Amino acid sequence: MKHHMQVDMSMSLRQTLRHAYLKALSTSGALKMAKQKIGTSGATLVLTLHRVIPDDAIESCRSPRGMVLRESAFRSLLDYLSEHATCVKPEDNYHQEESNMRPRVLITFDDGWLDNFTIAAPLLAQFGISACFFAVTGYAGHSQPFWPERALGLTRVLHDSTSPISIQDVFAHLVDKEGIPLPPGALQEEVLLNWLKQFRPETICAAIQNAERHLASSMTILQPDILERLMTWEEMRALTRAGHSVGSHTSTHALLTHLTSDEVSSELTMSSTKLQRNMMPEHAEQYWIAYPNGFTDKRVRELTARCGYHYGFTTMPGLWHKESEPLAIPRVNVWDGSVLSPEGNFDESYLEYALFFRPLLADTL
Repeated sequence: MKHHMQVDMSMSLRQTLRHAYLKALSTSGALKMAKQKIGTSGATLVLTLHRVIPDDAIESCRSPRGMVLRESAFRSLLDYLSEHATCVKPEDNYHQEESNMRPRVLITFDDGWLDNFTIAAPLLAQFGISACFFAVTGYAGHSQPFWPERALGLTRVLHDSTSPISIQDVFAHLVDKEGIPLPPGALQEEVLLNWLKQFRPETICAAIQNAERHLASSMTILQPDILERLMTWEEMRALTRAGHSVGSHTSTHALLTHLTSDEVSSELTMSSTKLQRNMMPEHAEQYWIAYPNGFTDKRVRELTARCGYHYGFTTMPGLWHKESEPLAIPRVNVWDGSVLSPEGNFDESYLEYALFFRPLLADTL
């Protein structure tokens, strides 16, 4: 309990300092200047989103906080972009027009969650904005497709309960088997997830399933929300009929840098084949890929090119210039913390810092 209080106090202090910093940047005009520089550069700012969740369902969403944007915040984002940016269509790719004061923005979604179809797409239609949805093609229509949701659902229950089982107990077998100790701060979700990514998904799922069996008789496991499944092929085809595009996020969301070259080629080839087979060719961006977790390196990009992909999207912040490496395109992650103040209100200074100031700074380093 004492440790949790110290963590909460530390987070509160960081939030206060960050808020003061962003307000100072806004007052000085630095945020507006960053937006203007991106506009006049002619580059494209590519945004990464994952899940758009109804405001009243946020607490039941098991996904990592860094990939969740509540519905009201997404609406505020689209409203801001429609007034202050030029939202380009996926097929426009990087063919920049003459520079102006309005930044060019391309919206992308990773994974292919159902809420992209039921929540995000109707809002995009209201604002006349198109997007590219990168789908995990081997899991189309699957419920509970990934282990992070199960891991975080379990750890959040343990955090809020008096269970004698700790997070260290849940993954003790992994520590003993692999000899890789839990790092300091493993109670923080991001730290825990980064540690777990070292192991094979089936090994992680086995540890989680074992813990769920032990807990089932004494406490209620946090169940998946109704939107915790991926879109079906028919739902993705409906998106393309509405003017959106669907690209590859590999076949099984495998972390490509962790695989052998043959495994990488299989992931990429199987995914593009399924896109060609299941989507309308004129709308399927089968030559576009977003690397899972943004994990890529020279070897992966060479294999990606050999498999016929033309454009590859990372999670590194920055801008998409005409001279950018086409298989290492930077993107900017957007989640609640990019749009909302700590009080949960839409805050333009937070958004402009996340969308313009940080990417421009990364682009110049």
